Amino acid sequence: MKKIITVLLSLLFTVNAKATDISQYQVSITNATTHHVFTPALIVTHRSSTSLFTTGQPASDGLILQAETGDPSLLLAETQARHGTYDTLIGSFIAYGQQASYIISAAKKSHLSLTAMLATSNDAFVALNNVALPDKSVTYYAHVYDAGSETNNEDCAFIPGPPCAEASGNARSTDNEGFISLHNGIHGIASLNAHELDWRGPVAIVTIKRLKH
Repeated sequence: MKKIITVLLSLLFTVNAKATDISQYQVSITNATTHHVFTPALIVTHRSSTSLFTTGQPASDGLILQAETGDPSLLLAETQARHGTYDTLIGSFIAYGQQASYIISAAKKSHLSLTAMLATSNDAFVALNNVALPDKSVTYYAHVYDAGSETNNEDCAFIPGPPCAEASGNARSTDNEGFISLHNGIHGIASLNAHELDWRGPVAIVTIKRLKH
């Protein structure tokens, strides 16, 4: 009997220990551009062995859909089906100069990734990829990547965001680079104004704060 009670107490302690390994984090995203709108971000907590994408490799179908249209639903499904994912959420639109905050859960020693389209682009997305969650608080500066799935023709017929009209249809060009890379900006070669829409360096400030239990 004593042995059984000892085993039960041991199992109870193990369950409680695992429960205390789950923490909540506040993720605050500031749009630091002057004219771009971020589409709803996909935010994910996961094991360090998991990444949403790899620079120099083709983007997944879900990331392509998000980077070209702003729709994160397929990437969300891909991520939820992946081993090592802890929690996921979809954010909201963030206009330039604005900030949005979200709460997400994660197991101990987890990492975080997020992606969101720059709406006035062919296939540009701002991202943090596989960054460590903090014991207290940390700030990251997020860069823009090119999904490599559509040529950067800067033509409003292929772009969903303002100043391009919603009725443009957001056509898709099949001419593309074929792999993910750091984006080289807006050059004003067609419909877009480079003076307003180009960027240098990071475009988002992401602060992650671990919340007390």
